Amino acid sequence: MNPTPVAHDGIPLTSVGPSIWRADREIKLPFGITLPLSMVVMANEHRQLLLYSPTLLDDATRAALDTLGTVRWIVSPNPLHGHFVASYRRIYPDADYVIPTQVPTKHWQSWFDTLIVETRDDYAEICGYHHASRTLILSDLAFNVRRANVGTRYLLRLNGAWRRFTPTRLQRLLVLKNHSALKTFRRWALDQDFSQISVSHGAMVTDGAALAFKRAFALWQSS
Repeated sequence: MNPTPVAHDGIPLTSVGPSIWRADREIKLPFGITLPLSMVVMANEHRQLLLYSPTLLDDATRAALDTLGTVRWIVSPNPLHGHFVASYRRIYPDADYVIPTQVPTKHWQSWFDTLIVETRDDYAEICGYHHASRTLILSDLAFNVRRANVGTRYLLRLNGAWRRFTPTRLQRLLVLKNHSALKTFRRWALDQDFSQISVSHGAMVTDGAALAFKRAFALWQSS
């Protein structure tokens, strides 16, 4: 599906902790479905920026990024989150483009831990933990949509994901097939000292984040 970005005239980037920001936007999908889509921006000590799951690059977003530092990495965390990457690569040609099969972890280890979760043979997602803000960062492994139009609410209810931090039923049916990898992911995530969770589709989880995570991924609890 090719998402259509919804015009945004609000604050381009919102701080959600030390050296981390979110660009909270919306996209339109077929049949009147509208979903939130958020890009996470992180800065290291050299003011080099990592962009996780890019949203539409408009003038306001570009100006906000350029104020923060230099865009060094552009990350498509999974095969479905590269729709808006082309404009970033054109504007920031010196930035490295990162996909699940190529992750330069040696450049990030001191400030951003990553895990590649191979949820099935032909599909993987880059998940991360940002040390300075104690943020667990996911893309599509879980949703947390709290506001939506009627059609979107109906779809999310069918997916068991309306106003809940959880993997959707569709994700569990089609994508979350490698239970060994998901058990490893769950253990890895709970080993991190996170106090909040960012997802690409939905609001930040800030209250009881560890408990919310345990409940959402209880299916993959190691025996």
